[in-house]
Amino acid sequence: MNTWRKALISLGLGAYLIGVGMLAGVVIDRMRYDRQRSEVLGRYEQALRDWHTYRMELEKHAEGQR
Repeated sequence: MNTWRKALISLGLGAYLIGVGMLAGVVIDRMRYDRQRSEVLGRYEQALRDWHTYRMELEKHAEGQR
């Protein structure tokens, strides 16, 4: 009877530790993904701003020639 109780407690503790480890892994993975995503979006937004600036300069130059 006492051995079954120890085995059950050990099994429960093992399952708990595995669950916490998996959740910690998911959290760390999401944090890394979000950081990489914001770096990519930052580069994209900068390229978009550069493109809009270039287009505005072209339009100003085209209006100046009229």
